[in-house]
Amino acid sequence: AMANMPAYNPNNAGESRDYARRNRAITVLYEPGSTLKTVLAAAALEEEVVDLDEEFDVSKGYIVVGGKAIRDVHPHEVITFQEVIQKSSNVGAVQIGLRLGEEKYYRYLRSFGFGEKTGIDFPGEVRGILRQIKDWSGTSLAALSIGQEIGVTPLQLLRAYAAIANDGVLMKPYIVSDIISPGGDIVKRVAPERERRVVSADTAETVRDILKMVVEEGGTAERAYVRGNLVAGKTGTAQIFDPGTGRYSRNKYVSSFVGFVPADNPGIALIVVVYEPEGSAYGGVVAAPVFKKIIEDTFAYLDIPMERDENRIILVSKAR
Repeated sequence: AMANMPAYNPNNAGESRDYARRNRAITVLYEPGSTLKTVLAAAALEEEVVDLDEEFDVSKGYIVVGGKAIRDVHPHEVITFQEVIQKSSNVGAVQIGLRLGEEKYYRYLRSFGFGEKTGIDFPGEVRGILRQIKDWSGTSLAALSIGQEIGVTPLQLLRAYAAIANDGVLMKPYIVSDIISPGGDIVKRVAPERERRVVSADTAETVRDILKMVVEEGGTAERAYVRGNLVAGKTGTAQIFDPGTGRYSRNKYVSSFVGFVPADNPGIALIVVVYEPEGSAYGGVVAAPVFKKIIEDTFAYLDIPMERDENRIILVSKAR
């Protein structure tokens, strides 16, 4: 399912703005910010350049790459690889990205489907923006590690997360399941179509475990918690680039949360993207509660019980 707000009345389409008439899930590009760190984490684990409990010193609060300082929003000291994702440390993510390297990270971004159309059976889809390495600057790897210098559609990012939920296999999304004739005969049946494996099943499982921590106490998306069902997901808060000034805006953001549930046996994947929210801009404050509400309503519609959760806290290092 897809939904866009503000919407418009198709009977009076001329009275609405062009922006409102577009399916922004597949036609509008944005920089995903910290939600892209999940792909970085999956690539780093798959390439075995990091360990789960490896520690990263982010106590300075910033890291300089190519003369550009990249900062954390909140201060941290020494945190583990898992906590880099859970607490969404930009400094830690850049350290991981530099260790992974340009060629490997670019390969995984491409493999996860960025810079290409998903192929969904809906008109108007755009390709997205992922520049070739030869066009990168000295700061591009660091920027991509925190979800900048890349343009994605919400559907592209959701498909990447669905691959993590699907044991590392990327699928082709579709809307129409059957084409039925007026007489009731099935003219065409559309089946799920596998695109490719992007990471191993073991890596996907490990990343799912880390994404659970994001929604637990100490993570950035506690407000996405759904009672009785473990949620796996990631927040994103991205500054909007202002082409007029050539800089990122200090007061315009895209806030998002993307995840899937139940985390251990995923059945529903969902992304919520809010453009230029008023008040707080953090994805965990703006988008995560919307995710929670939609999931709860979806569970009610599908008659899925909301069971009591006896053990909400997940510690990946203890479980593995």
